[in-house]
Amino acid sequence: MKILESMLRQWIAVPDDIVSLTNQKIIEVEAFEPVNPGTKLVIGHVLTCEPHPNADKLFVTTVDMGDRVEQIVCGAANVAAGQYVIAAQVGTVLPGDFEIKAVKIRGVESRGMICSLEELGFDDEDIPASYRGGIFYFDTPQTIGAPALPAIGQQGFVMTLGLTPNRADLLSVLGYAYDVAAMTNQSIRLPKFTIKENGPDNPVKVEIKTKGCSHYYARYFRDVKIADSPLWLKSALLACGIQPINNVVDISNYVLLEYGTPLHMFDAKKVKTDTIVVRDAKAGETVTSLDEEERVLEKGDVVITDGKTPIAIGGVMGLLNTIIDQQTDTVILEAACFNPKQIMKTSKRLDLRSESSLRFERGVDEERVIMGLERATELLVELTGATVYKGIASAVREARKRPKITFQKTYPYDALGIHLTEDEVVSYLRRYNYDITIKSDHYSVIPPSYRNDITIDADVLEEIARIHGLNNIPTTPLQSIASGRLTTRQQRLRGIRHDLAAIGLNEIISYSLLAPSDVHRYRKLGEPVSVLAPLSEDKKTLRQSLLHGLLEAVRYNQARQHDDVAVFEIGHLFAKDVESTWIGAAISGRWHHHPWNKDAIHVDFFLMKGLIDRLLDPLGIHVDYVKGVQHDRFHPHKQADIRYEGHTIGRIAELHPLEANRLDIKNTVVFELHLEPLLDRQADLTYQPVSRYPHIERDLAVVVDDDVAAGDLMTLIRQTAKKRLVSLTVFDVYKGGTIESGRKSIAFRLVFNDASKTMDAAEADKLIAQISTRLTTAHHATIRR
Repeated sequence: MKILESMLRQWIAVPDDIVSLTNQKIIEVEAFEPVNPGTKLVIGHVLTCEPHPNADKLFVTTVDMGDRVEQIVCGAANVAAGQYVIAAQVGTVLPGDFEIKAVKIRGVESRGMICSLEELGFDDEDIPASYRGGIFYFDTPQTIGAPALPAIGQQGFVMTLGLTPNRADLLSVLGYAYDVAAMTNQSIRLPKFTIKENGPDNPVKVEIKTKGCSHYYARYFRDVKIADSPLWLKSALLACGIQPINNVVDISNYVLLEYGTPLHMFDAKKVKTDTIVVRDAKAGETVTSLDEEERVLEKGDVVITDGKTPIAIGGVMGLLNTIIDQQTDTVILEAACFNPKQIMKTSKRLDLRSESSLRFERGVDEERVIMGLERATELLVELTGATVYKGIASAVREARKRPKITFQKTYPYDALGIHLTEDEVVSYLRRYNYDITIKSDHYSVIPPSYRNDITIDADVLEEIARIHGLNNIPTTPLQSIASGRLTTRQQRLRGIRHDLAAIGLNEIISYSLLAPSDVHRYRKLGEPVSVLAPLSEDKKTLRQSLLHGLLEAVRYNQARQHDDVAVFEIGHLFAKDVESTWIGAAISGRWHHHPWNKDAIHVDFFLMKGLIDRLLDPLGIHVDYVKGVQHDRFHPHKQADIRYEGHTIGRIAELHPLEANRLDIKNTVVFELHLEPLLDRQADLTYQPVSRYPHIERDLAVVVDDDVAAGDLMTLIRQTAKKRLVSLTVFDVYKGGTIESGRKSIAFRLVFNDASKTMDAAEADKLIAQISTRLTTAHHATIRR
């Protein structure tokens, strides 16, 4: 929301510390700058204008600056004696950081500039046709030497507020003025509208036939003259980021900024009846909005009709069939209140977001709607010459009840730790325009109609804290005998993050919402859970796998020529009655490379398996990798379930080539792991001295059937060798050659040690013989010699 100083001064005296006051007590200020950065611009009076003696298209003028007369050379064809103009003096800095200096032009001294609107920062399309290509001059006499910017609405500052969704009251200059007035103990100077109703009776009748509209008001005008808006009105709109259109449309936008009241104007001759009916749209009803787009409505939408035909989408946008154009001379002015939830739903679904719909979505002050209507009426009479018909057509279905909030007198001290007298509390709340009832031990308050965000006692407490000053509330340390520390769960999560980062992975945070069709693409936890009012259809259903976000991160980076990607995420997965913590990772491209000798380690299934083991080993957790149910998104021969204590807790896999092609990414390996069984498990840590006795190594190669897993063989080896086996690794897998079809050779390296004595070769050979016997018996293994 942009706040113009010139508009703000209608209601309050603007304090000098407006920026710090706003930042400290109201809302964050995102930007603060002058409406026009030009300096030392004054109103001048052109006394004489003669042709330049040495140039055909230049003029030599003398200009009264108020305190002196200056000679200025001007090249505008429309300059003439007697004009009141905007004059830049020597030392003036114009927009664009252009400084005016005393110069000689074709031998004639010039001390200043007579300004065009273009030189003052206006775009060509916003300049009235009579001033394009020439200087600007006033139509009526002005005070000579007075500051020029106020005369064209370019004075003062424009301040941008960083609004939060709850502060709908700050979506208007008047709403902001109320808050500043409260903080500075001022009273708002509200205008008194004097409307001369010179026309006949208002012919319009209004009916409300929907719960989506609570109030509807309409005025009727004739003799409306469509034209360009005056410069002060254009300047105000441009400073607030709104493009001027014509005087009628610009009035509605200006009142929107002033009062926060959205208005709409219909060409009355295009409305086929004198009855305005506000109703729910019919399913499938088709209309054409002002942007010339055809829109299909649903039953929950609100439409304004002439009794039969829709003429506007309530609270969102007008329709092309009643548009104000250059031939318009009769106008119906609408001011209304609509249901915020219905307007939000319609606006999002139709992708029609506007300044009006934003305010209706957050809630419009019902009591200010009539004020906005009357302010617009006043401006229509002033700027278009309109004749006002007698009376306001109206219908009120339901008035909003302001909440009554009760809290104990001790509440401010209990919650804020500050002593406030009853007079101070009452004074604070009355400055906010609260209605207050004082009882012996409590207060009952009713917030003003424009503060629909105040609903509970904590909201009132925040108001008291703001006006008292958050910087005036003492900081008191918590009194606790408990020492702070991380839980085992927190320590594990932090350790996992640090370990993965230390070995080269980057942590990401991805969206938890997906398109409903994608939710079971990589994992099915249960029945999907969807949000009721999604921002879009592709962000509707809660995820059941982390791989969506991880693979999107891979795709995003590789699309930008970052081929080597290693990312992980720790987050929650969701299904009906399920919410659990998981970790996932995706690695693509090269894991490590040496540019000097052109050597590289490329990502594969076994590298990812090693990273998982490296991650879990410090936690004292050992997992098994077993063949599970095939998932068609992963490579059929490079995927495995991860099992812990007999339960499947995750999956490791290489992405299926078709899936990688669909995502347009390179070969990628992923894993997901359910962390809940691991985070709270206490690690069984044992410490033992380093053995003083030497190791004995043996290599053992066995031939087994293709479907025998190396993990099963390793389990049997460990069970047989027991404590004396200190290391077991696979160093070779071989097929073909002398190995018969359907079988494979697996070679293990075993390291033995006896902590109590030197182990001799005979003992090691005996263990190898025992292991060989068990492998032969259990898995029909053949020992390779």
